[in-house]
Amino acid sequence: MNHSPSMVKRFFRRAAVVAAAGAALGLTSLAATAASPVNLTIGSFSQGSSWYVYSVNLGELLRAALPPGSQVDTPPLAGGLGNPPMVESGKAQLAFGMAVVGNWALEGKNAYKKPMQDLRALVGGWDEYFLVPMARGETKSDDLANYFKSVNPKATVTLLQRGSVGAYGGEQMLELAGAGEKAVKAHGGDYEFGSFDMVKNRFAAGTADVFVQTATLGHPSITEMARTTPLTFLQPSQAVLDEMKKRYGWETHTLPKGTFPGQDKDVRLPGTTTTLFTSTAMPDDLAYTIVKTICEKTDKLRVAHKALADFDCKKNEVWKRETTGMPLHAGAERYYRERGWLQ
Repeated sequence: MNHSPSMVKRFFRRAAVVAAAGAALGLTSLAATAASPVNLTIGSFSQGSSWYVYSVNLGELLRAALPPGSQVDTPPLAGGLGNPPMVESGKAQLAFGMAVVGNWALEGKNAYKKPMQDLRALVGGWDEYFLVPMARGETKSDDLANYFKSVNPKATVTLLQRGSVGAYGGEQMLELAGAGEKAVKAHGGDYEFGSFDMVKNRFAAGTADVFVQTATLGHPSITEMARTTPLTFLQPSQAVLDEMKKRYGWETHTLPKGTFPGQDKDVRLPGTTTTLFTSTAMPDDLAYTIVKTICEKTDKLRVAHKALADFDCKKNEVWKRETTGMPLHAGAERYYRERGWLQ
C-alpha cells in the first residue's frame, strides 16, 4: 500500500501551502480549544480502496460534528506502511492503518528503522484483513509449503510492489513456508513485483502461479480474478501461522468458505484489522469528539462499504490493544470509560 515518492512529495508540498494559507486566515491549529475550527487531514490509500471510502465518509461526519469553519481533507495517498510516518511527522493528523503495522511503527521494527512512540489509537476493529495466498488453477494440494515442494517447485510468485503491506507480509509468510525468493529462484522459479493489473494479466495469461495479498472479505480484485481464472486458496501450516504471530505480530483469522468464487472450505490465515490512529499531538477533546462521532454514527459508516457491515464499537471491543496495535489516545480512552466499556 504505497504511492510513489514523487506523488507523496507533491501532496506534502500542497499540504504545506494549504496550512500556510490557513494560518494567514486565522484558522487555529490543533492546539486550539474544542470550540474553535480545526484543520484535519485523514490519511488513507488510493481512490477505490476501502480505506479511501472510509476516509471520505468519516470526513463528512466530522465536518458536521466539529466546530463551524473546520476543514477535513481526505487525500488518496500513502497507505499501510506510509500512513504512520505521515501522522508521526504531522503531515496528517489521523490515518487508517493495520494494527500489525501500527505495532511495527510504534516499536521501530520490521518495515521501520526507528520507533514512532507518539502514535496513539482512536478506534480499532473496523474490519478484518487476511493475508491470502492463492495459486492459479485447481491444484493437487492446497497446502502452502507442499505446493512449492511438490506441486510446482518452479512457480512464479507475483506480489504487489515492494514496500506494500501485501508484499511485505507475503514475503514473511512465504519465507517461513520455505518458499522465500532465494529458495524459489534456486529451483527455477521466480518472484515478480508490480501492480494489481500486472498480477491479473499474468494470471489470465497463465504466466504467474502464486499471488499473496492482504484482503478484506469480498475483495473486488481477488473476486474478479477468481471469477475469470480458477484459483486454489492455499493453507499455511499451523507452524507458519504460529511464527507469523510470534515474529511479526499477525493474528490468526479464518477466511470463511465461499468468501471468494471457488473457495469451498475455510482457510486459516495470518490476519489483522484496520485501526484509525493519531498521535499525542492531538488535543484530548478533539480525539474524544472524533471517537464519539464514529461510535455513535456507525450506521452511517456501515452503509458506505460492505466491509463495515459488522462494525460496532462495543461488539468489536475497538479499544483493546490487540485490536488497535498501539496504546489508546487519552481522549479516546476517556470516551470508552464514560461508556463503561473500558474499566
